[in-house]
Amino acid sequence: MKRLSLALTLLAALGTAHAQDDAHPFGLPRTLTWGAYSVQVTPRTSLSGDTDSAVVVRQAGRTLLTVKDWNVDAELQPIRPGGAPELVLSAYSGGAHCCTTMYVFTQDTGRLENLAVFDAGDDPGAWRDLNGDGVKEFVWGSNTLTYYDWSFAESPFLSTVLGWDGVRLADRTRLYAYVPAQEAARELKIITEGLRPGTQVDNLKPVLSGYFANMILAGRGAEAEKVMAAQIFPKRPALKTWFTANRTALINSTYGQPESRLQAVNSKVYPVPQPPEEQP
Repeated sequence: MKRLSLALTLLAALGTAHAQDDAHPFGLPRTLTWGAYSVQVTPRTSLSGDTDSAVVVRQAGRTLLTVKDWNVDAELQPIRPGGAPELVLSAYSGGAHCCTTMYVFTQDTGRLENLAVFDAGDDPGAWRDLNGDGVKEFVWGSNTLTYYDWSFAESPFLSTVLGWDGVRLADRTRLYAYVPAQEAARELKIITEGLRPGTQVDNLKPVLSGYFANMILAGRGAEAEKVMAAQIFPKRPALKTWFTANRTALINSTYGQPESRLQAVNSKVYPVPQPPEEQP
């Protein structure tokens, strides 16, 4: 349900922007000043067609890097302690279900350096200062369980936190365990209400899985299994049968994110060009 709401919100926002200015549905071109660098943002000019967007970073008139995609936007966020804020470029590939790639750059090392290329999937996430230290974390819903045994709209989000660990952006979810725990509490409430007569078991599978996965991310997976055994499975034996058959796969999917989607790659062009495949 959360995914459907996100898609509708995005489409509504695009529609509003289009109504305001047909020639610039994603906003006007602009240039950001980032220390000694200029960041030229050229938004997409049409909701259809092949007019891709681009962000170009220059220093003293020399182009240092270019990011192109269906639409690309730029913002400055304090991600590392001290120094200048980091440059965050969010590239959206288009479509109702996908996909955002986030590129993070710093200049605090004395040169333009990539800190992260992050495949955010279909949740653009949000930068939030979770501990009040002036440095922001990235709060994001992983789509690792999308289409597992349900539709896209029913797929649960796994609430995840990325943050600076002193070396790089990394998974810091366990430090902010309350973030996935809050999502798990919301899902448990939905499950409890869904135990009323007439609710189909298939409708409860994605919510149950989201509850279990978010509790794992909060470090409370064992507690979640006790809650399910005491409060849910006695009322829905078929749900217990399904969970037992899928428990291992759900755990593997939960632990399989988000590090595999995050890497630092220095390049002059993004997405990074791939070498041609060798012919046999």
